[in-house]
Order: sequence, then structure tokens, then C-alpha cells
Amino acid sequence: MKIMVSLDGSESSMRALEFIISRPWADDDQFMIVSVVEPDKGDMSMAQAMTNPDEVFFANAEKLLAKVKDKLDEALKGRSVNTAVLSGPVIDSLVDCAKEYSADLIVMGSEGRRGVSRLLLGSVAEGVLRNAPCSVQIVRRKL
Repeated sequence: MKIMVSLDGSESSMRALEFIISRPWADDDQFMIVSVVEPDKGDMSMAQAMTNPDEVFFANAEKLLAKVKDKLDEALKGRSVNTAVLSGPVIDSLVDCAKEYSADLIVMGSEGRRGVSRLLLGSVAEGVLRNAPCSVQIVRRKL
């Protein structure tokens, strides 16, 4: 099975990582860990804004994925673990990557927003769920 895991460094995405680590997997399962950089989005300091912000975002995403890959290589001994930093609108990037990778499963976290905050902020998890070419496991926080 080919499993794609979406991480952004948030608490909810780290729950998705813990989900992956805590489950039994077949010896031939393969994992693709991705993080999406959406140009011109995100928080940065004034010093970072004076440089090329896209470079800063990509560097941060690459650091996150390198750290996570080391953790998964240890936890998923012998299984293929690859990483990729994607660029573009988050939902489209994740869905396109899942198609290109021929993913059988996407695992991602969700904040579980409700009401007006969900309406105003949208839901990446919901967008991926509606458009994904495969099954999606959404790991939610415990209420």
C-alpha cells in the first residue's frame, strides 16, 4: 500500500504522524511524507520578509520533513519513506500529489473546527476528502 502523509508542523498534523507510528503496517507498505508551501501565505519575521520568503518557507518545510523522516525511518524499520515539499494551493497540491504518487491512503490531521470558524477558514481536510483519488484518514483531536 502507498500511504501519503500530509504534515505542516501543526499539532493536528503531528497527531497524524503519531497515528502512522502507532499502527501496524505491512512490510512492503511505502510512505510519502509531504508538506505544502503556499507562496505568500504564512507568518514571518521582518528579517525573513526582507529575504526571499518562499526560500524561508521551503527551508522550514525541508527541515520539518528531514526530522520526521528520521523518526519514521526508526519507527517503520525497513519500509520505504520518502519526502516531498509541494508548492501551490494546499488542497490542489495534496490531491495532485496523491494522484501522481498513486496513493492508496492519505493520512492528515484536522483541527475539527465547527461553525463560523470553519466557514471562514475553510477546511483543508474536507477539501482533500472531497477531491482525493483514494481513501483519506483524518486524525482529529480528542474532544
